[in-house]
Amino acid sequence: MVRKLKSKSNNAGGGQMDILKQAQVMQQEMLKIQDGLKEKELETSVGGGAVTVKINGQKEILEIKLSDEIVKEAAEDDKEMLEDLVLSAVSEAMRQAEELAEKEMGQVTGGINIPGLI
Repeated sequence: MVRKLKSKSNNAGGGQMDILKQAQVMQQEMLKIQDGLKEKELETSVGGGAVTVKINGQKEILEIKLSDEIVKEAAEDDKEMLEDLVLSAVSEAMRQAEELAEKEMGQVTGGINIPGLI
């Protein structure tokens, strides 16, 4: 009977070590994915192409382009419209980057939501 209890406690310790090893492997995979997200680019446009934003998977804005027509129109009378379009394009690009990061991390975490991960 004593031997069985010892073997059970040894297995429990081994199980904890296995869990720690799995967590370390998962952490390494997540770091690789986060690095890979920097290389992935997303592009979104609003206003029929009036404003285009390019962003990477780590939510870094790489480029903002304004069409000549929208710049001319904003210069003439509607600066606020241009500001709203830029804000809208950036917000959509950020949303897409968040979605991409969640999808990539979901491959490692099995879809489990881990707060503060992304």
